[in-house]
Amino acid sequence: MMKRVNKIAIELPYPEHGDMNAAAAVQELMGGKFGEMSTLNNYMFQSFNFRGKKKLK
Repeated sequence: MMKRVNKIAIELPYPEHGDMNAAAAVQELMGGKFGEMSTLNNYMFQSFNFRGKKKLK
């Protein structure tokens, strides 16, 4: 079971000037091709669709 918390663990300081390149890098790490959510979804999809479970038990 997963627990969802809708609160940031730490207070983040507001930047004086935005950095578009840094924001794009963070977004890529979180949800991009090799991001955490993509990896989690791939793992769950593969484990739920495992074929031949009865034969290998």
